[in-house]
Amino acid sequence: MREDYDDYGEEDPVRARRRRSVITFAVVLLLLFFAVWYALSYIRADQARGEQAATSSSTTTSNESSTCDISPGQVDVNVYNATNRAGLAARVAGQLEERGFSVKTIANDPKKAKLDGPGQLRYGSNGRKGADLVRVHVGEFEMIHDVRKRPSVDVVLGPTYEQLVPEGELPTC
Repeated sequence: MREDYDDYGEEDPVRARRRRSVITFAVVLLLLFFAVWYALSYIRADQARGEQAATSSSTTTSNESSTCDISPGQVDVNVYNATNRAGLAARVAGQLEERGFSVKTIANDPKKAKLDGPGQLRYGSNGRKGADLVRVHVGEFEMIHDVRKRPSVDVVLGPTYEQLVPEGELPTC
């Protein structure tokens, strides 16, 4: 007769407990492996999004013909302040309205971006022409293409922003 069974054919309790411990340990290790793998997949996805955002920004100058295809009244603009200068967004929004733009929102930057330069223009695929026209008026802002479907353009004012391009220096169509 085998030693791991008693007289009634039942398994030795110590040996059964040891087997359950090994199985439990293996399951815990497997769960730990998958938890680490899942966390790493999120980290890689965040890095890929960061690289994509870095490559989707552009600082090329817009050509005059595309800005002549659209008028300021056709562009919905949101003006956001990403600085600690109180009232900056309201002042610039008023100036853009005087130039004919349709200002929809005036607020602090909802993304709370830490900008280094004069600002950013955020726009979706339907807002490229509007963003090009706004850029003619605001100057050399960083162009950020995002996933929005609306043709609106976000003007995000940065710490080195000084003023709109003087009207006398705007290109004529």
